[in-house]
Order: sequence, then structure tokens, then C-alpha cells
Amino acid sequence: MAEIIKFNNFNSCINITEVDKSRFKVKEELLLPATDKVEIELAQDHTSEPIKDINTINEISKYLIANKRYRDNMFFIVGINFGLRVSDLLKLRFINLINEDNTFKTTFPVLEQKTKNTRKKKKNRYITINEAVMDAVLLYLEHFPSHLDDYMFKSESNRTGGRNVPLTRKSADRILKNIASELSLKEKVSTHTLRKTFAYHQMVMSNNDPRKLLLLQKMFGHSSAAQTLDYIGITGEEIEMAYKSLNLGINNNYLVNSQIRSDENVSDLA
Repeated sequence: MAEIIKFNNFNSCINITEVDKSRFKVKEELLLPATDKVEIELAQDHTSEPIKDINTINEISKYLIANKRYRDNMFFIVGINFGLRVSDLLKLRFINLINEDNTFKTTFPVLEQKTKNTRKKKKNRYITINEAVMDAVLLYLEHFPSHLDDYMFKSESNRTGGRNVPLTRKSADRILKNIASELSLKEKVSTHTLRKTFAYHQMVMSNNDPRKLLLLQKMFGHSSAAQTLDYIGITGEEIEMAYKSLNLGINNNYLVNSQIRSDENVSDLA
């Protein structure tokens, strides 16, 4: 007897329950320590990940503000809201965002360094300034009054002697890694994390709209939508969920944990 399975919006229906990992711990007497050295060849994983949890993002900002690290807070907030490469981010000056009458601009153009060097036809990218960015900038300026032509993320190193010099990429990377360490973040953090966080939350905000994916692909200059998904960590996340939810061979399988239902009223179609 054949059975019809109704697949009604499969992706949105599956509800995966959390698994108690301690249940799957092998008793020590059942598995002894390895006696041989085992080498496993693997490709190098991504060195950075997006910050996917909004609560973690808020925690980072609150931590930096509480410790009066207003420049680092501004760097973090601007980075995750603009989605620029760090090479372009560090070149920003207050005059890019603020008019001469001290009002914030709505948008401003950026000629991205990579685009300038690789494309025959040069094209500006237009960045829109949101409320989160304005708040972070105002908070910094309230504590460190500046000139319009000052770099936003000015180096505080003694070697610069107080001159108007931006952070180096190496210093920016060290700042982010230190934040991750201080807050015991589980994510692999680097300067790429800022851009990846921007892209990840753009997709989540759009409810994974294909048009947003194509926009991000174009914005980032990727050769395919798949490359963009992989860059922001969505592909790996979905692959992991696909493995976890299948569970063939036990009662706790994908059919039990979803709204997929067999039609018991269907007659024998064999």
C-alpha cells in the first residue's frame, strides 16, 4: 500500500528540538584512549564568522561603552552596519558622514579600494547612515571632540604622537580578537567578521529573500550566490541542520519532528 506524504512548505515546517548532548557521551569503559597517532587531512576552515546572535552584538557594544572604549564601539557599530571591507572602513573620516553644518548626511559615496583596482569601469557604492551609526558617532564625539577631517578610527598609539593617523588593519584585527577573548565569544573573530555580520543580518532581516541575496552578491563582487551564502555562513548552517534533522533509523526522525503528515484517508494506490 502506497502512502502519500504532504510536503507543505517543507523548509518552514521542520521544528528541530534541542538534543541533550550528555546523553550521547560514551562511557569510559566502552572506549579506551587512542594508542596510535592519527593524522587527518583537512582543508583550512574560514578564519572568521559572522556574529549571528543579536544579544551578543548588544553585549559587545554595552561592554565597550561601559569600559569607555568609545572609539572601539564606534568601529564595531559602523563596521556591522556599513558592510565595508576593513581597508575602506579605516579610511573613513567624519566628513564622509557629516556635513559642514554638523548635520548627518543621509548617504555618502565610497569608491571601494578593491573595486578601484580590479574593475575597468569604476563605480561608487552608496552607503546609507542609520540610527545605530549616528548614536555611536555622537557618543564618541561627546567624549572626544574632533575635526571634520579627522579619521573616525584614529590610532591611539604613542608612535603616532597624536597625529591624525587611522588604525592599521593589524591593530583593528587585534582589537576585535581581544574583544572576543574578553567576552569569551564562541565565534571566530577577525576584521572580516564585521562585514559578514552585516551580510548575515541583511539576509535574516529579508527573511532570506532571493533578491537580497543577489544584491549582496553584487555588493560583495562574488561570482555566484552560493559563494555569498558560504561567505556569510548560511550554507554551512543549513548543511549542519540538514544532517541533524534527518535521524533515519530512530523514532526521533525528521517526520516525527515536523508538520509533515501522512494522509490516512487515502485509499490503496498500489
